[in-house]
Amino acid sequence: MRLRYLVLATALVTSGREMQAQGISLWLGAGRPVADSGALRIKNADLYAAAQLEAPLLPVALRVEGMVSAGNSIRTNPRSYFASAVVPLRLVPGITPYAIAGYGAYSYGKDREERGYNWGGGLKLGMGRTGFFGEVRRHQVLNKTQATVGMTF
Repeated sequence: MRLRYLVLATALVTSGREMQAQGISLWLGAGRPVADSGALRIKNADLYAAAQLEAPLLPVALRVEGMVSAGNSIRTNPRSYFASAVVPLRLVPGITPYAIAGYGAYSYGKDREERGYNWGGGLKLGMGRTGFFGEVRRHQVLNKTQATVGMTF
């Protein structure tokens, strides 16, 4: 019986090379609504940060995310937090398209706080944890589609 658990634990850990591509990665980026004409102004960008946990042998990763509307003052602007499931499609090394869906709080801590869903897709370029990403996601509560680009570590 103990041997079975040992074999299972060893399979979950896998080889060292595989573990470099798995584990926890940090995602940092900036985004804007897709139809926004002021999308190139950094003052109008939404700042994005996330931590993603990928476990070997599991087809779904978990991502915990935060988004702050930059505007005039980061301290007073609306903050949003979500937890998302990510389904990466590992077809070619270094190029990983993925689908993402999550649930979270929008305008957290404000009197107009709402909870809702988001869904979309993206593309990560890079090996292991390091790389670049771009994604487009629909935020149901905000009634907007947002494009985000950034780096992963």
